[in-house]
Amino acid sequence: MSSINASIASYGFPKIIDDGGALRIGIGELEVQTLYAFVDRGKKQDLAGVLVYTRVHDDTLVLLHMAVRPEFCYSIGYKNELVLARILAQLRAIARRIKGIKKVSILYADKEIPRALI
Repeated sequence: MSSINASIASYGFPKIIDDGGALRIGIGELEVQTLYAFVDRGKKQDLAGVLVYTRVHDDTLVLLHMAVRPEFCYSIGYKNELVLARILAQLRAIARRIKGIKKVSILYADKEIPRALI
């Protein structure tokens, strides 16, 4: 089973929820957080990517789902934007600020990032 399918089987399928006129991403009954990556284009900002994560244990954040628009992928379009690397760095910075978090688990990679790397 692929890592994406394993994430969906374990935690649920992400969906867009209308929350009183504001849109948010939800996954089942989990309380999830969403981190959006925007790229400045002068007067406009383009949504380039998104991460959905949650705290599953006292010491672990789990990255449940991630997406980067194809034109912002390193291999296709704006190579200098490094959207995935920058948004993952932001998740690491968030993990550092949360008391008790010692690792970030990235389900797609089938790995955990220990505190020393956070």
